Amino acid sequence: MQWFIIFHLFGAIFWMGGLLVLSSILTVAAGNESAAGQASLMAVSRRLFNSVCNAGAVITIIFGILTIIADPQVMQHGWMHVKLTLVVVLLALHVWMYARGKRIGAVGGPTRHEFQLLHGLISVVLLAILVMVIKQPF
Repeated sequence: MQWFIIFHLFGAIFWMGGLLVLSSILTVAAGNESAAGQASLMAVSRRLFNSVCNAGAVITIIFGILTIIADPQVMQHGWMHVKLTLVVVLLALHVWMYARGKRIGAVGGPTRHEFQLLHGLISVVLLAILVMVIKQPF
């Protein structure tokens, strides 16, 4: 089971790091007036999203499920239910960032502020997950 937790944490670090870097890149891209600059930032963001963010999310989810299967008792704790709910919120933010990132440069597309907000939301949700796992308040 320790290997499952190691790979779960590795995936989570990969995923969260990717999302935080991606939100920063998209913030710059959304505010970039140059079409060429915007295009190069979008190419980088697509590669980052597809290779780091998606891979990290998949690794995190697979090894999280394997950890729960290996120790189903953990589901009896309230903190785990809160953590899993927060993971669903992270998945929603992940999808939202992808959808909005594709619309950069389009009429009515996202603003820098939207990606700054996403960056903050991801950070707060990550902090809440860490509190749940480390403090196990209930």
